[in-house]
This record gives sequence, C-alpha cells and structure tokens, in this order.
Amino acid sequence: MLKKLFNKYLNYELTDKQVVQFDTYYDFLVSYNEHTNLTRITNKEEAYVKHFLDSCLLGLGIDFNQVESICDMGAGAGFPSIPLLMIYPNLKVTIVESQIKRVEFLNQLKEKLNLEYEVVHERAEVYALKNQQKFDVVTARALGELNIILEYGIPMLKIGGIFIAPKGSKYEEEIKRADKALKILNSKISHIENFELENMGFRANIYIKKEKHQSGYPRAYAKIIKNPL
Repeated sequence: MLKKLFNKYLNYELTDKQVVQFDTYYDFLVSYNEHTNLTRITNKEEAYVKHFLDSCLLGLGIDFNQVESICDMGAGAGFPSIPLLMIYPNLKVTIVESQIKRVEFLNQLKEKLNLEYEVVHERAEVYALKNQQKFDVVTARALGELNIILEYGIPMLKIGGIFIAPKGSKYEEEIKRADKALKILNSKISHIENFELENMGFRANIYIKKEKHQSGYPRAYAKIIKNPL
C-alpha cells in the first residue's frame, strides 16, 4: 500500500528496507499510544496516508536533496520530520518538543528505526531565541495558527531559508491573519501546494521564504498569545 501511495503522489520508489522502516514506525507508534497519547489516528491505512504520506508531501514543494538542516517544532510523534528523514537521509533533523513523554517516545523511536536526529526538550519560542539564523528549513505541522508559529520559526531560518506550514481547508483565512507577521518578519509566501489525501482530507502546504532577519523575535510566550503579530 505504502509503495503505491508514494508512487502515485511523489513519484518515489520506496525500497523494501524503507517499507519495513515505516511498518516498524507504525507498529511502535500504535503500541506506545496505548499508554501515552501521541495520536488519535491508529488505523493503519489512515496513519499511512495522514502521517507518513502527508509528511513526505512537503518534498513536492522544495528539493530536500539540497537542504542540509531542518527544525521541526512540536513534532509530537515525529511528523513531518522523521518520515522526511527516512526518504531524505541527507537531512540533519532537529526536533523541538516541549512534552517530555513525547521526547521519550522520539528518543526510543530513534533506536527502533536506526536513525540519527536530535530531540530537544524545550519550548519552541525559548529554543528559537537561542538558535537564530541556524536552519535551512523550519516547519510545524500542528503547533498553532500561522501568525503564531511564524514568530517561533522565522527567526531560526537563515536568510533565504524556507518555513513550511502544513495547513487544512481554512488555510486562506490563516494567511490573511498572518499578513502582519509576514511583513514584520520580512518573509513572503513563495508558493502553496494543495492536495486531496485519498479521500481522507485536504492539505495545503505553505512555503514561506525569509528575505531578511528581524531581531527581537520571538517575544515571550505570554506576549505572543496576548498580542499576536
């Protein structure tokens, strides 16, 4: 099933080894989810589409073969960065996750899949202050509204770097609300890739380019939430 999905959407031929890796990922996720809430999606077909395929669709809007470093904020169970790493082994992945139970899962998953990536137990806005202009790509799949996550992520990008925001059917409304944030953070939407996921929902991947660094961001969490950009 997974081979067919990747062929259809990504024109990518998964190896048998990669299929085994994804199967191992799914089995460990479902097993761990029995005692630690990581995902509401446990059906195999749905998980393969909404977690694995959905994560890797980010590669249709940018050539990850040319990307060195990526920061995934609030990855939870590892989406989208770990599936991306599985098909783009050149990536240097840093996951920033504030919940210790998820950090523990991600560290155990690393051993299960025999992958190398860094997991940082930290709030995104705190980590961002200490890691300005560091990454080629930053992403956040389910961390919050676009105007909020832009303030976390854009400061961590190198100039010319790309912020990728996977969003649902209301993405245009979020873009409107994020207009001020984009301007303040000297960033512009490069392009948007839209998908219908095997009758399992809509996805819009928004690609945003950083044109110039703006110091002073992100602000403290309380200020961000009380007065979003």
